[in-house]
Amino acid sequence: MLIGGLFTLASFFIVGAFFVLGYYARVIRNVIARDPKPLPEWDDLAVYFAEGLRLFFICLIYMLPMLVIGCFFILPMIFSGAVDSEAARGLLTGVGMMFWCLTVPVGFALSFWIPAALLFAVVHQDFGAAFRFSEIAAFIRGNLLNYVIAIVVMLVARFLAGFGVVLCFIGVIFTMFWSGLVTAYALAEAWVLAHER
Repeated sequence: MLIGGLFTLASFFIVGAFFVLGYYARVIRNVIARDPKPLPEWDDLAVYFAEGLRLFFICLIYMLPMLVIGCFFILPMIFSGAVDSEAARGLLTGVGMMFWCLTVPVGFALSFWIPAALLFAVVHQDFGAAFRFSEIAAFIRGNLLNYVIAIVVMLVARFLAGFGVVLCFIGVIFTMFWSGLVTAYALAEAWVLAHER
């Protein structure tokens, strides 16, 4: 937990996130394999870094729709300030707000889908597995209750992690790491339950 917390702290400089994501991936595979000690040692840093980097890019690719929506929201707002016509300004502002309204449903859909996509990439140890859309959809659809429970566990763990600020603020880095471990375990269990049928 101490080492994981330190890498979580380093995540504020991006690079630490790769090690943490790679560690979570190993935890998921250990839980699925029913390893009695699913928390691995921090002795495979190069492997953790490489896998974490792949998972980071998967998240980045999936977040592209949000970036595009953000551009379509921001650009009309910028141009509306440079337009003299009140009608044109109102139109540009309206277009920008329309795209802003899309962020909620798109963001919700991505937050529901991405954990399953990452789970596929981790289990199959393949970057492309995160984009097997029909297989991921079938996994979610056929295992909906267990998957929803895993997502709820993830949200609750993230909420509880926020209480780490009471430990002189520095405690939050350890509770954030803990919440990631809880999420990894919950997703791994959802995978196991889906394949025990």
